[in-house]
Amino acid sequence: MRIDLNSISLNNIEREDKAKKAAGKHSGAANIEDKATLSSDSLDISALKSQALASPEVRQDKVEALRQQVQSGQYKVDADEIAKSILKYNK
Repeated sequence: MRIDLNSISLNNIEREDKAKKAAGKHSGAANIEDKATLSSDSLDISALKSQALASPEVRQDKVEALRQQVQSGQYKVDADEIAKSILKYNK
């Protein structure tokens, strides 16, 4: 699974830039100042991005083990466990 974090941060920056430009047009302020700050969200995103890039996209060993179980007829689905997981997730 590939996660594109660039588009998330770019969209936030574009929105902030548009809002600042719109506010600047209405205020008529003569002094213009550029400022750049990093929020804790961007630091969290950077940490998550590096973590995602470090992990493999597909855990091939698990995929192969499941494939062999399905082909041999040994893979069994536990309906109770699935129901419990669904209920736990929807709480």
